[in-house]
Amino acid sequence: MLFTVLFFIYVAWAYLPVELELHSHLPDKYFAVFVPVLILVGAFFAFIIYPAINLALTPNIDSIASVVDLKLVLPKGTQFTSWSQLQYQHPENAAHRIRPEAPPIQCNLCKITHRPKTRSPISPLRFLDLQEVNATLYN
Repeated sequence: MLFTVLFFIYVAWAYLPVELELHSHLPDKYFAVFVPVLILVGAFFAFIIYPAINLALTPNIDSIASVVDLKLVLPKGTQFTSWSQLQYQHPENAAHRIRPEAPPIQCNLCKITHRPKTRSPISPLRFLDLQEVNATLYN
């Protein structure tokens, strides 16, 4: 109801003749056209242009760019130029690693010699090939 009343006041203001001298207290007639056009242009940008820009910047669903995060794959400070930069490095198989024997140490608690267990370090963050992921999950 408020919108209807405001709309009728707006239409009356837009169609009132200038000779009535009421326009000295009201905004200029220029705003009768400017305000609706401003609202329409704002709605056009909000509902058409802005989503179109977002869709244009989104990679295709079939593109490798939708799966790979280049900031994680490339070393820090490297600029991405082509997909050939992504050299897949196969991780070394844990069963084939040769672990050096740790030298025995003298335990301060029980006063005997122990040989500490050596563990392989956690592998660094790397690019996961989709074929490797699929083979692991589905084979």
